[in-house]
Order: sequence, then C-alpha cells, then structure tokens
Amino acid sequence: MRSMLLTVALVATALTGVYANDFENALNILVSNNLESKAAIKRGVSEVETMRAENVLPGPEAEFSRVWGTNAEAGNKLGVSVSQGFDWPGLYAARKRAADTAESALEFLRASSMLDTRRDARVLLIDYIHNQQLICHQSRYAARLDSMESYYKRAAEEGLETRIDYNKTVIERIGVHRELHQLERDRDALLVRLQAFNGGAPIDEVVRLAGDEYPAIDKGKLAGTLSLIEERDPGYAAARLQTEVARQNLKVAKMSGLPGFSVGYEHESEGGERFNGFSVGISLPSWSRKHASKAAVVDAELALLDAEIMLRQRKADFEEDLVQLDYYEQSLAEYAPIVSDMAPLELLRKALVARQITLLNYMNEYNYFVQANREYLDLMYEYQLAAARLNYYE
Repeated sequence: MRSMLLTVALVATALTGVYANDFENALNILVSNNLESKAAIKRGVSEVETMRAENVLPGPEAEFSRVWGTNAEAGNKLGVSVSQGFDWPGLYAARKRAADTAESALEFLRASSMLDTRRDARVLLIDYIHNQQLICHQSRYAARLDSMESYYKRAAEEGLETRIDYNKTVIERIGVHRELHQLERDRDALLVRLQAFNGGAPIDEVVRLAGDEYPAIDKGKLAGTLSLIEERDPGYAAARLQTEVARQNLKVAKMSGLPGFSVGYEHESEGGERFNGFSVGISLPSWSRKHASKAAVVDAELALLDAEIMLRQRKADFEEDLVQLDYYEQSLAEYAPIVSDMAPLELLRKALVARQITLLNYMNEYNYFVQANREYLDLMYEYQLAAARLNYYE
C-alpha cells in the first residue's frame, strides 16, 4: 500500500514545474563525456579540411635535362626549368565558397549532434528511473509476500492454516521474486549502457543525481515545440546549408571543366651559349568532367530533398508525441484516483483475516490492484519518454 501511495506522489511531482537541477546535472555529465558526439564532430571537421586541402596550388615543378650531341662538334645541351601550374582562376574562389558554407553547416551539425546526444541521454536516464521505480514497487510487494509466507508457515505448523495455503504463498512469492530479480538484471544492463554512454567513465555521480524520481515537466513549453522547428532546429539549418554546399560544388564541377594553365622559367645552355626564357602551357579538360557535373547536379537535388524530408519527419514525430502526451495524461488522470485509494486493499485484508475470502481469492484480487499500479508506472514512463523527445530544444 505504501508503494502505491509513493507512486502517486512521485507522479504528481513529475507533472508540474521545471526540470530538476539534479537531473539536468546528471544529463550534462553524460553529454560532456559522450564519445560518439565528439567523434561525429571530428568527422565533420575532417570533411571540411579535406575540401580546403583541395583548394591550393599544386607544388611547382622543376626539371633538368642533358642531351648529348651525335658528334663532338654538336656538343651537349643542358636545360633547367621551373614551372607552376594552376586551375582556372575562378575555380579557387568557388571552392573557397563551398568550403566556407560547409564549415557553417558543420557548426549547425555540431549543435544538432549535441541536441541528439542530450535527447538520447535524457531517454537513458528516464529508462533508469523507470527501472528504479519498478524495483521499488516490486520489492515492497515481495516483502509483503515474504511476511505472508512466514505467517502461513507458522500457522500451518500450528494447524491454524492448511498446508495448501502455505504452498500457494510460497509459489506466489517465488514468482514475485523472479520478476524482482529480472528487474535487477535490467538495472545492471542499464548501468552498463550508462557507463558506455558516459565514455567509460564512472557513473556513480550520474546515478546519484538521477535518483528515482522523474524530472518535472513544463507542458506549456512542450506545446510550442512544433513552432520552433524551422526557427531553432540546427539539423534543418544544416540541411539547408548542405543544399547550398551542393550548389557551390556544382559550380566547382562546371568550372573544373575549364582549361588549366602553367607558367614557367626556362634556362638552356648549348655550345657555350646560354638561353633564358619562359613557357606557357594549357591543360585541356577530360571528358570525365562531364560526369562529375551530372553527379553534382544530382547531389544538389538530393540535398534539397533531404532537407525537406528531415523537416517533415521532425514535424511528424513531434505531432505524434504531442498526441500521445495528451493520451497518456488523460489515462494517468483516470488511473490516479484508483491507485491512490487504499480502501479496497484494506477491505481485502480484513476479509482475509475474517476468513470471508480464501487466500487464493485474496491474492488474485490484490494482484489486480498491483497490476493496475504497474500499468500506472508504465504509463508515466511513456509520458516521460514523449516529453523527453518533445523537450529536444531545451
């Protein structure tokens, strides 16, 4: 009975106010230590630096030649040359614009990755809290059955109760403890996941801060989430910038089809005479550039589609969670007066003591209320998960 009252108190706390500071502190620790988000950022930086590395002049070329004459009168000929090649001049500016835009997109991707990591950490902490509440609930039920088993064992030995009733309590106690042990194994698995998410660092402080109570929710903020997507979603902003990057890359691909040039200095020596001069060269584009341009066109179209798909999917997910949030809230409101009413359980206890009902009837009826309490906890868990996803921009 205490378990049910405790559950109602926890849920009532979780439906109003703002997120608890301890929960946010636990969340911040997980996010700061997470390795996946750091790796994603590094990969983005590497891609931008690769683009910038392509936008440099090739190294100068130096050549030395010595040609032998067919006879002594012809003599030998020496030559030295240094040349520098370069692409069509406008190509460098186009590449720089593409790299700059990609770097801007990277900043938004970094922010988006951080929000994704915070959401995943928030969900993981909620999983842990849900497990803790289930363990608390099941432990109290197990303790009650332990007490009943002890009573029926003594009573059976004294002839006050039947051996059958005692065996029933043993069977029921075994089942309840098996479920409790499974919940404890689930907790151990969650702790492993938490430590992995925390970059392998100890999670004692994270677990202490998370506790066993859900963070409170400001539903007013959640209701306005849909209106924030285009304005505040860094993933969508990054997708739009990736569209611009694709357009810039299309310009780069087209300009790459223009000729390249080289300018050089030449020095030759022949028969005691010395010659100085310069050379100018031109490199003609290959036919493969045509396919590169077509690929860039497709990439630009895909980037635009990806941005729109991302926006629509984000809106659909938030709309679904808002609908579910209302459903869970309504269901919780319907359950609350039932699971908080201890009178039926007290009546069951009195009826059992007065032998108005059998032990089996008592257990069946008691389990009915226990199961209702478990469903209430599960509904609250789903409510918190939906709220965590809607709380994406916080």
